[in-house]
Amino acid sequence: MLHFHIGRPSPPARPGGAADDLPADLLAAPVLIVEDEAMIAWTMESLLDDMGFARIAIAASGEAALVQSAAVAPRLIVSDINLGPACMDGVAATVAMLARAAASVVFVTGHASGEARARIDREVPGAVVLAKPVSPDELRRAIRQAIMAAH
Repeated sequence: MLHFHIGRPSPPARPGGAADDLPADLLAAPVLIVEDEAMIAWTMESLLDDMGFARIAIAASGEAALVQSAAVAPRLIVSDINLGPACMDGVAATVAMLARAAASVVFVTGHASGEARARIDREVPGAVVLAKPVSPDELRRAIRQAIMAAH
């Protein structure tokens, strides 16, 4: 599944200042969601849209993520780790995308074991790992943390 959403040209003010804590240039930059489960991908897209992100792309596999990232050059990658059997996983796909261009990274996964975290720390330093399911506030904090780690 490849999906590209172009939202608002500029993020509106959010009740309670939800988008105020994220840099305006990041909110206007492309975001890539890498998730093989459509409902979860659409939920993540909705959460990011509610935060004020204006350009959100979705890829359902690691291979599709590489194609999509070449097209949209994401500044933020929100990825699952396990993308299904016989597919490049989210960590490998993210490493390949980061070899092309810098981006902040948040992994949202049901596989947040110590082994997975150690691999991420080794291969994608500065990435933030969240266990599914996530709340909007958890995702916002993780994005903020990933941005700080990337700069």
